[in-house]
Amino acid sequence: MLQKTATLYRNAYGGISREIWLLAFVMFINRSGTMVIPFMSVYLTQALHFSLPNAGLVVSCAGAGGILGTYFGGKLTDKVGHYYVQMASLALGGLMFFVLMQMRTLPTLCISTFCLSLVGEAFRPANSTSIAFYSTPENRTRAYAINRLAINIGWAIGPALGGFFATIGYKYLFIADGITNISAAVVLALLVKNRDKTHAAEYDKDAVVVPKQSAFRDGIYMRFVVFTILFAIGFMQFFSIVPVFWKTELHVNEFYIGLLLGSNGLLVAAFEMILIYYIEPLRPKLTFISWGVLFCGLSYLLFIVFQGFVWILPLAVITITLSEMLAMPFMNSFTMERSTPQNRGQYSALYSMCYAIAQVAAPVLGGQIAATYGYYALWGVIIGCMLAAFVGFRWVQTLIEQEKQ
Repeated sequence: MLQKTATLYRNAYGGISREIWLLAFVMFINRSGTMVIPFMSVYLTQALHFSLPNAGLVVSCAGAGGILGTYFGGKLTDKVGHYYVQMASLALGGLMFFVLMQMRTLPTLCISTFCLSLVGEAFRPANSTSIAFYSTPENRTRAYAINRLAINIGWAIGPALGGFFATIGYKYLFIADGITNISAAVVLALLVKNRDKTHAAEYDKDAVVVPKQSAFRDGIYMRFVVFTILFAIGFMQFFSIVPVFWKTELHVNEFYIGLLLGSNGLLVAAFEMILIYYIEPLRPKLTFISWGVLFCGLSYLLFIVFQGFVWILPLAVITITLSEMLAMPFMNSFTMERSTPQNRGQYSALYSMCYAIAQVAAPVLGGQIAATYGYYALWGVIIGCMLAAFVGFRWVQTLIEQEKQ
């Protein structure tokens, strides 16, 4: 039994290029400092005494900056290449955390948070394009899963340490995030060889050049984007509004909140690669995405069914984690399947923008609904959005099947 398990893990992680592992290491360093975003709403409401709607406004400015950042990041990736965009985004983003740490008023926090995300979110499409560049169609989903593995191991460390630092002083969250961003840029420069010195270097000399087509003209993909936004809005609430709900309604302390959020990363690190390796050949990618959407809705349903019970929180984390493992790696892979090497940056930017848009909409809508009608009304709205997204992804699958005929 033990030998079979070891073989399963070896097969799941086999056949991945050195560059993918190095990119994952860079991502791990970066994400192990993920402390500010998970605690931003708590920091604003508890340390700076902002109202929940105002805290939601600041977090939404991060989303607005992220929308522009991912858009321009994708454009720059297609023009100058993924390597330099990643480098600049990490270094400048690290510096911006030290600027944000000094802000205390609503206008300055909104502006600095916007600028931080504008710079930082340019990393997403560049990184996604880089993974596609260094992987093959056969192992691309697993390559994205390895990248997510690094993200989630870092996520397991970051919020857990963040919960500890928050009990000492919130400024240490910003310092840690800034240092790890800059460190990731240094490691990228030292360990990952730049094979992206010219735009043409990304494409095989003997490959047939496919005319560049705008992702906005891909009707199937644009439908996919709409339903991904719906899913992302629901998913992002778990890491923005839900921690405030745990703190204010269930009276959970910051350290336990950090442990709960960190356990999400540990679960992904332990099981996502194996899950993907086992299930990927069994069904179309959109089937797993649809299942992931349903599990997202289920995680919020647990809060409604078991109102006021703290013991349900670990189960809710497990459910949202299963949603993430089923949906997100296949979303990334599906995005690359719809693109060509010439427009990968644009497709990656559109996909990243889904989460940036959700970062704007989720805190504002979530904060307003929770403040006006209560948290449980908000959970009901999210469940409805997840059901709509589930139906939408099934529709996209039908359109793809018709396209192949």
